Amino acid sequence: MSIEHSILAVLSFGPSSGYDIKSEFEHEASGLFWGASYGSIYPKLKKLEETGYIFALEEEDEGRKKKLYELTKKGWLELEQWLGETPSYPIIKDELFMKMGSWHRDMDLKILVNHLLERKKQSEHLLRFVTEWPKNGVSYIDQVGMLAIQYAKMRLETELLWIDRTIEMIQSGDLPKAQDTRGNAEKMITRRRKTLQE
Repeated sequence: MSIEHSILAVLSFGPSSGYDIKSEFEHEASGLFWGASYGSIYPKLKKLEETGYIFALEEEDEGRKKKLYELTKKGWLELEQWLGETPSYPIIKDELFMKMGSWHRDMDLKILVNHLLERKKQSEHLLRFVTEWPKNGVSYIDQVGMLAIQYAKMRLETELLWIDRTIEMIQSGDLPKAQDTRGNAEKMITRRRKTLQE
């Protein structure tokens, strides 16, 4: 998914200012859908305008002029072509899972429990937001968009169940059996301890 297509998608909801578009990308649940900060979108808006996908119009807002962007015919056709393309599978970048995959015996599991508890707080906060979002009386969410929100809600609920279960397993010592056919765990600890003693 390109930033340009994301901008066209937001503009399909209605004419918007650069600030409005940026706010849409940075609301609390945006990481569940597009997973990135878009930084400055103004160069992208300029490029979309120069290539004929959008045009700028001015609107009075409490006595001040406000610049809004709207889709052109070319912009609508590009958006609809993109909507019809098969989406690529998402690339998940999750620091928690990278840390869990790199954990070793010399690390205190209490630290990992703290990481999980912090994630739990963040996920609970996001779940509250996602649950209230379709009822806030402000956001435009199509019926199909509601299906995506249902997925986000289920994903967060599942993550919270997994966190609770994982913490229980760590605290009880009932961890799943490891796969270590080459004895990597022992080699890692030996290498680490030797290096730290040098």
